[in-house]
Amino acid sequence: AVAQKMSNLLDARLVASTVSRLVYDCNRPPQAPGAMPARSEIHDVPGNTNLADFEKTERISKVYNPFRNLVSDTLTASAKPPVLVTIHSFTPVYMGQQRTVDIGILHDDDSRLADAMLALAPDRTGLKIRRNDPYGPEDGVTHTLKLHALPRGLLNVMIEIRNDLIATTGQQLNFAKILAELIADALAAISSEKEAQCHA
Repeated sequence: AVAQKMSNLLDARLVASTVSRLVYDCNRPPQAPGAMPARSEIHDVPGNTNLADFEKTERISKVYNPFRNLVSDTLTASAKPPVLVTIHSFTPVYMGQQRTVDIGILHDDDSRLADAMLALAPDRTGLKIRRNDPYGPEDGVTHTLKLHALPRGLLNVMIEIRNDLIATTGQQLNFAKILAELIADALAAISSEKEAQCHA
């Protein structure tokens, strides 16, 4: 819901999976254990237990490949250099531990957009916003950025939102506005810096 609202506010294309990430997590490559997890935190996922190879192949073919291809095609079709932003949410408690971050700004090797957002965030939101928290590249969560943005040299970022903060429609709209404005202003700051360097 937040991603859809952000898409509307930014007039940006949205590519979203239509199935639960427990069926297939499209932000994981097929070989990753977390792509079709047999266990999620402390809960077993019966539908993923002892999956046969043909069942995995079918999910990859029906869920992951169409998602991957649509993201790629959308980026290729853009008339101007696109920006890749992935939106996710996380639980406030994980493995019995309370998480203390509200929004995570995640990146892989290219931190340009994340850096610009984090530089602006303290003055804007009043929220606990941190870099690569509660996950980071070492957790394998930046697959989409690595696959689609890094090879193309595109500005990119992954945003994680604590899901108890976006439980209602009003909260979702509020966070969509905060994040859309933060992204737009960060992109403007990057553009201004690039212009200044060109004229230096």
